[in-house]
Amino acid sequence: MSKYLLEIGTEELPAKFSHSVLEQFKSLIEFELDKKLIKFEHIVVTSTPRRIVLLLEGLVDYAEDKIIERKGPKANSAYLNGCPTNAALGFANSLDIDVGELEIKNTEKGDFVFGKKIEKGLSTKISLSSIIPKLVKSLQGPRFMKWGAGNIKFSRPIRWIASIYNDEILDFEFDECDPKIKISNKTKSHRLINEVLEVQNPDDFFELLKRNRVIAIRKERKEKIESLINQASKSLNLKPDLSEGLLNELTDLVEWPDLIIGKFSDEFLDLPVEVLSTVMKSHQRYVPLLLKNKSFSKLDLSSEKNISTTFCVISNGLEESNNNIAKGNEKVLRARFSDAKFFVESDKKVASIERNEKLKSVSYLKGLGNIFQRVERIEEVTKKILKFLNDKSLEEKKIIEAAKYCKNDLCSEIVFEFPELQGIMGGKYLKYEGFSEDVCLAVAEHYLPSFYKDALPSTKYGAIVSIADKVETLISIFISGKRPSGSSDPYALRRNLNGVIKIIWDYELDLPLDKLFNELIDFWKIVFPNLNFSRETVFNDLNEFLVQRIVSHLEEISLSKELIKAVCSSDELSQKRVLNIVDLKNRIKSIMNFNEKDNFVEIQKVITRVSKLANNSDLSRDVLSTRDYVNTKLFEKDCELKVFEFIGELEKLFSEGYCNYLELLNLFEINVNTIEDLFDNEKGVLIMSEDLKIRNNRLNLLSLIRNYSLKIADFTLLNS
Repeated sequence: MSKYLLEIGTEELPAKFSHSVLEQFKSLIEFELDKKLIKFEHIVVTSTPRRIVLLLEGLVDYAEDKIIERKGPKANSAYLNGCPTNAALGFANSLDIDVGELEIKNTEKGDFVFGKKIEKGLSTKISLSSIIPKLVKSLQGPRFMKWGAGNIKFSRPIRWIASIYNDEILDFEFDECDPKIKISNKTKSHRLINEVLEVQNPDDFFELLKRNRVIAIRKERKEKIESLINQASKSLNLKPDLSEGLLNELTDLVEWPDLIIGKFSDEFLDLPVEVLSTVMKSHQRYVPLLLKNKSFSKLDLSSEKNISTTFCVISNGLEESNNNIAKGNEKVLRARFSDAKFFVESDKKVASIERNEKLKSVSYLKGLGNIFQRVERIEEVTKKILKFLNDKSLEEKKIIEAAKYCKNDLCSEIVFEFPELQGIMGGKYLKYEGFSEDVCLAVAEHYLPSFYKDALPSTKYGAIVSIADKVETLISIFISGKRPSGSSDPYALRRNLNGVIKIIWDYELDLPLDKLFNELIDFWKIVFPNLNFSRETVFNDLNEFLVQRIVSHLEEISLSKELIKAVCSSDELSQKRVLNIVDLKNRIKSIMNFNEKDNFVEIQKVITRVSKLANNSDLSRDVLSTRDYVNTKLFEKDCELKVFEFIGELEKLFSEGYCNYLELLNLFEINVNTIEDLFDNEKGVLIMSEDLKIRNNRLNLLSLIRNYSLKIADFTLLNS
């Protein structure tokens, strides 16, 4: 078995590309090797800021032989009186096989002669020589560039390529770079050592680089960075503010991670912790260290109770330069913090109501006015949500006030400089001005959740303003005719609606979104009389989009495909019920709780049998009353009367307006034998009676049982 090593050496790669290229390169090389029938045991694709590395182990030297079957002449042309003709001989000769190896097979067009040719597997070295340059040129990423007079495009200029098959150089054509690159067995050390290193064998490669301050295996580098930060934090009795995103970025910015401890001045602790953290993480790629304090408030303008003046820097330099690196980073951070402090102090001199007025000069979307007008629409959406919820525990005045000021910080200096702080700073400024904590927290959290696993607003006030903000965007964009299509979603409407669904689901808000959409479209029609849109089309599109997103939410929370299909079946009646998110959640919880019972499978089988027979009836799926549909005088046996009485119990349960689905399932459980008796040879009846009136009467009984079961789910779609 052989080994092959490829290293593409470059100038400093962007961190995102350095990470994203790994899966792309791995899938491409696996596809090409599979296509060429080249087997291997193990593959490693890794990267650093200056190199992309491929290592193939357990590699065969020759591809597998390929058997190719070809169709030849018609059988009656190939053979005459059982003897091969010139046509058969010529066909066999073209395949380089004996004429006796030909076979006659029947096809749609008659009998034809077939022959099998064995195509010998190519040398792996020859195949790799053609595969590798093609793969390198097919890699994709943002903002690829050309350099010099060459034609090749890549994320950054390619400066060297090492290609080694066992202990020899595997050459290939790669002459589109400027300057031209010679394929070799040479690699380079850490850029500050600047040594050219000779690789004798792929086995030596990673250790050779380590001796020259390059940890080429990305996973090792990531683990070392995390370990360095955790050890330093533990020794200081602090908590690192290290997200997975920042850890990944640091991993792709250094080849030999080294930890440096820096400090900033206490004078900056009067800035909000989010400002300090954003400057350090997003702008400087430092790791803030937090105090182990549980009294954190999103509304604090000071951070002295939350963050340490000590921070971590992951360096790519030499150890002897650490003191200079620390001082340089501290100097840069001081300048950044000074700017931030100036912005915050300037903002505190301006009242939020003044910033709100400035929103009139900030455009929203073409044809949809400015941000101030958008805020007015958010207020209107908020009022309609409150009307539907009718929650007496909420202070309406506070929620309307939060909606009114939710965008006030868009005209603040700090958010202009640090857009990721919008909402958060708005809440803090309102608190500084003396607004109630409920209002301030609702404003600070109204952008949540901004992605699927993000936290939700911590109060109902914030939850309602968040829904109003997201729904306003949704309605405005749909009315503008810019619904998402395919993978294109420039206004993040999927993410917006996912957030709305998640809030409603977790808070169990009884908010009928379809009815809310209906009223809001009318409101938009009044506000924008010149916008030309079809009310019915927008409403139907919004509901269709909502159903898609609800199904997506159910997939995200790891429900089985069968259960999702059963509660969201595609018929029109079921689709309408899916729109009631709280009802949908109750149905799912009831099924999952009942599913733990031993006899659930039996219940499901009985309902499935009933439902399939009920398909022979013309009774609509929305009929839930026996009146006018079941005639007791046509009953021939006691089992029919018992089923009729069971349906009466179901009617009573639903007549109260709210259905307890566990109680409904309990009724089915209690009456399983009652239903089964209908089909019993001795106690039961023939459903498909020859008497049409009796047959329809019995089918209507079954249809009513099916219709009540559909209130929970389509049991025929559940996997028993």
